[in-house]
Amino acid sequence: MRRTILVGVLALLVTQAAPAAATTRPTLYLAMGDSLAVGDGASVQSETGYVGLLTDYFAGTPHGNAKDARNISVGGETTGSFLAGQANAGVATILDPSTDVTVVTVSISGNDLLNLLNEPGDPCVINPGSAECQILLATALGGVAANYPTVMGTLSWALAQDPGAERVFVLTLYNPFGGTGSPYEVPIDYALLGVDLAIDCAAAQVNPMAAGLNDIVACTSWAFGATVVDGYAVIGDNALALTHIGDPGFNIHPNDEGYAAIAKAHRRAW
Repeated sequence: MRRTILVGVLALLVTQAAPAAATTRPTLYLAMGDSLAVGDGASVQSETGYVGLLTDYFAGTPHGNAKDARNISVGGETTGSFLAGQANAGVATILDPSTDVTVVTVSISGNDLLNLLNEPGDPCVINPGSAECQILLATALGGVAANYPTVMGTLSWALAQDPGAERVFVLTLYNPFGGTGSPYEVPIDYALLGVDLAIDCAAAQVNPMAAGLNDIVACTSWAFGATVVDGYAVIGDNALALTHIGDPGFNIHPNDEGYAAIAKAHRRAW
């Protein structure tokens, strides 16, 4: 009888001493960026844009196990406006103690250059090869080069405070005139890829003035351990088939087929 009581007391003491099971936070996929992340041009932005198409994929256990998704992207966002607003919202989401962010996708920087093509009287609209346009382009690229390390550094800092492992995917920009024969096609290729028409981090370090937008975005993202998704290669010379560039009006956004290709490139990058 005494032995039975002793065993019961010991069992009670062990139960009381055992640590409580850790509380599991709901896992989250966080999408950030500009109109591409919003899904502009998709038939149903929240479903056939690339973020919507990736939501179920990232919910899978092998690919982030993100059981919820939150898209805080803002159409028209530049790297400067991103740092002024959306970055703070992203940090707040990541640091929210009620969730665990496991996957982040980022699409930002395209509008820094597209803003040079806003109005019919803009120098780069009139003549993309003009000296005036090249000065504006160099200034815009310099702004991205200054802002992008802060973009990635801010996200990296916040994610370091979040429990568990995370994957960050960064989308580079495609040429919305790729394969169209437009007078903007070649100048935009150089604006995106630099004088060597390729992403080359070593060359960009030697001569930053020769770097294109995608050099800046990709090389900075790699330096912070992010996975780069090559948006330029996704659209390639198929802009007429994969974007709305052939439709009336100036719409450079992907169509459903283009967003499906962008989502597929993210899945392949995992």
